[in-house]
Amino acid sequence: MSENFGAMPNETVVIGENVLVKPFTAIGFFGFGFKKNKETGKYKIPLERNDHSNWKVILKDDVEIGSGCSIDRGSWRHTIIEEGTKIDNLVHIGHNAHIGKHCLIVSGAVIGGSANIGDECFIGMNASIKDRITIGNKVIVGAGAVVVKDVPDGVTVVGNPAHILDKKE
Repeated sequence: MSENFGAMPNETVVIGENVLVKPFTAIGFFGFGFKKNKETGKYKIPLERNDHSNWKVILKDDVEIGSGCSIDRGSWRHTIIEEGTKIDNLVHIGHNAHIGKHCLIVSGAVIGGSANIGDECFIGMNASIKDRITIGNKVIVGAGAVVVKDVPDGVTVVGNPAHILDKKE
């Protein structure tokens, strides 16, 4: 059984077994994406956004999502949260992101669109992961880290910009 209190358009969210979504969470809406009109200089929503009706958010079994989160639906692939992942309050996950199995994502984290997070990762409080970044398996992203390049398996990254933590640090 799944217990859900968030705002989710039924046609854009697929929910597995034993999923918990806490209040004031929005899942399955369009993500942030604008293009600048060359003639007017103003930003507009791209027309091709209307063709994204097939892309969804997929929440696998045993996922928990805290209050006040936002998880955008895909624009060229599904946004997927794999089984057993736990997401704290006030987390944003951009469109097309793929979050691995059994991850812990702490309050205030921002994961950019099309990011790929491996299995068993820990994303610390207020960490930011740039769009299109790949993070390996069993990675720790420290609190407040700003990840701007891919991260290999099994390391801890900290700082702004994020760097691999040496044993002597």
